Amino acid sequence: MELTNISYRNSVIKSDSETVRNIVASTNFFNPEEIGIAVELVDEFLLKGQESGYQFIFMESNNSVLGYACYGKIPGTVSSYALYWIAVHDDFRNRSLGKVLLKETEKVIFKQGGTGIYVETSSREQYIPTRAFYKANEYQIKARFDDYYDKGDDLVFFVKKNN
Repeated sequence: MELTNISYRNSVIKSDSETVRNIVASTNFFNPEEIGIAVELVDEFLLKGQESGYQFIFMESNNSVLGYACYGKIPGTVSSYALYWIAVHDDFRNRSLGKVLLKETEKVIFKQGGTGIYVETSSREQYIPTRAFYKANEYQIKARFDDYYDKGDDLVFFVKKNN
């Protein structure tokens, strides 16, 4: 599918719960519990709005959602933000859309006064491309917690500062 006129939407609509489920499931990276968590964040926003602490960016083209990011200010901090999810539907991967979506998300976070973006990911072999993605986009590994997700599956903590 030819992608034209990529746009971004910050509003969240009821159908986004299913949209996020489809995007996250299409990647084949996440188990059913993790997919459910991604959907829960959308539902939480639909229920509580900004009070949920979650914000979203949906990347769209030709009336299709290509990918999305979920982020929010980390409670108890002055200006630190967490990037909770970023995913591009498998039908649109390998077109640098993840990088474009990440740059848009960073731009919005830094415009909101964010001074650092914190990202968690897994150490599993399957996540080698994910870790390479963050490194290629100037995120630095700041911590690693052994056996965090499961035995042999460490938490890898990335940070990008607004310089």
